[in-house]
Amino acid sequence: MFNFLPKKIFCSMTISLLVACGGSSNPSNITPRPIVDKVTITFDFNQGIDDWIAGFADYPIGEEFFYELSSNFEQLPSPLENQSGFFLSGNNHSDDLFMFIKKSFTNFKPNSRYQIQFEITFATNAPKNCAGAGGPPGEGVIIKAGASVIEPLAMNNGSGSYLMNIDKGNQSVGGSDAMVIGDFSNSKNCGMQDFSYELKTLNNDGNLFTVQTSDSGTLWMTFSTDSGFESTTGIYYLRGKIVSTEF
Repeated sequence: MFNFLPKKIFCSMTISLLVACGGSSNPSNITPRPIVDKVTITFDFNQGIDDWIAGFADYPIGEEFFYELSSNFEQLPSPLENQSGFFLSGNNHSDDLFMFIKKSFTNFKPNSRYQIQFEITFATNAPKNCAGAGGPPGEGVIIKAGASVIEPLAMNNGSGSYLMNIDKGNQSVGGSDAMVIGDFSNSKNCGMQDFSYELKTLNNDGNLFTVQTSDSGTLWMTFSTDSGFESTTGIYYLRGKIVSTEF
């Protein structure tokens, strides 16, 4: 149904073990602090998608063509044509279309709690302060980031629609498996009538995400759009960083 082009990508994961001890002239009185497990993941889609997977939810089963759902590794349009990214697009006829990318990562400590800092850079062609059916094309398309112990999947809800099997919340409200980190609007004002793409970076540095790992020590990371704008949204994901610290 969707066309994915896996290519090589520069992606790195590092695990840092940091140990700090309280100072004392008497070694017998030194109390070591707990080891802190820190996992840093970086990715760059300029060379390919490196096993990241696209998905779609909150739409009727069998209506992929009507919703114009597509995903691919693509060169960005002008004026960003010197870069490539992971492109997702859909026409939000349901007033609730959810589009996401996901990938699993290992080497986390099993049964441990982590605080996660997300950062994502994407290209958006939606000026701020525009009007649109169901909501504006910029502020009405919410950007989310999350982590879960189970693989995020669009599942048949038994009533003819695909819904997510994780708690991603709904539109401007986050859930236990995904948090709101911003919206799709760029720096241009709608009155400028400039709908060219520009880069935008979002993070959650002031509001860390918390997750507990399972017995396997594996986490699924996601970035997504949760849309109330009843028309087409096309987003290019370019690069990101995920820093997870045990606490």
